[in-house]
Amino acid sequence: MRDAANRGGVLVVTTDHLPGHVVQAVYGEVLGLSARTLSPYTEGFKSYADGSGVSMDVRLHMLTECRLEAVDRMAQVALRLGANAVLAMRFDHRPVTESWIEICAYGTAVRAEVARLPRPRKPATPANEADMSLKSA
Repeated sequence: MRDAANRGGVLVVTTDHLPGHVVQAVYGEVLGLSARTLSPYTEGFKSYADGSGVSMDVRLHMLTECRLEAVDRMAQVALRLGANAVLAMRFDHRPVTESWIEICAYGTAVRAEVARLPRPRKPATPANEADMSLKSA
């Protein structure tokens, strides 16, 4: 199965922010489409030979693959724009004709970099401790 979090160097998240990262550039909306026929025979949900159905595991796998295909295509578009992440990814679907449906994955393509944390400073010595160290010397 595909890596659901990182697609060819593009991190895809459903959140609006990427914790620990700073967005350097916003490239805009990107989308990826996957089209499927509504025929249970063509899609493999039923056998042409005897009309029998497939197991629930096979159905779930096929439905998941359809969505992942849309997300993969969206990530490819983002990569071509120069993005390394897609924020706020969502799904949508609609019938195209009486026999076809489209699955759409969409989000905002961005260039995000890991946030640089400031170096921890050495704690300041309290004034009364500093005075005592001078007196004992």
